[in-house]
Amino acid sequence: MASMMEHQTADNAEWKRIQQKTFTRWVNEHLKKNSRFVKDVKVDFSDGVSLIVLLEVLSQKRIGRYNKNPRIRAQKMENVELGVKFIGSEGIRLVNIGASDIVDGNLKLILGLIWTLILHYQISMGFQTDDDAPKSGGPSPKQQLLTWIQGMLPDKNVRNFTTDWNSGVNIAALVDAVAPGLCPESADMDESTPLENAQMAMERAEEWLGVPQVLAPQDMVNPNVDELSAMTKIGR
Repeated sequence: MASMMEHQTADNAEWKRIQQKTFTRWVNEHLKKNSRFVKDVKVDFSDGVSLIVLLEVLSQKRIGRYNKNPRIRAQKMENVELGVKFIGSEGIRLVNIGASDIVDGNLKLILGLIWTLILHYQISMGFQTDDDAPKSGGPSPKQQLLTWIQGMLPDKNVRNFTTDWNSGVNIAALVDAVAPGLCPESADMDESTPLENAQMAMERAEEWLGVPQVLAPQDMVNPNVDELSAMTKIGR
């Protein structure tokens, strides 16, 4: 019994590690446009500066004046509250995430905040035209993304964002479907070499399509990869 619980705890820790690493890479892909970098979102989001810069990059809007060198908690709170207020003005609903959670370094809620931004600015917007407004009661972004993948890969029977991607074959097939001829090896890939498959596909996608490797190939084929990390990569 103890051994089983230890194994479950290790698996739980592994997907959390993958998610934190993936979300941090996603943040840095956007922050680099303003020559910024975060090492640890738990710490580096706490003063609100990187959060505000990220929001300005994602929204392509100016948020307003803020303290660029906050030293005391009150200044940090003002910055984060400004960011949270802006998120609300963008029509994004944050559930149980307040400024104090970010300033205090609540990693679980900070990752939840980043996922909300990924969902809004990357995945959801990928299924909207310029004159499209989000429709309530319609399919969720996850359902839309899965439906799109199933249309791109009708012969692969993709049903999830976890185990169906562990062999590396489906990510290679998707790359080739998006850019025909870019990864023709996907048709004959050996599922027993998942890391090799994923590396080939993701390197070509990065080189030829400009798709950054926010999720590392070894994490894509990890049985403990969480669906949010996989969606962040696949939804690019």
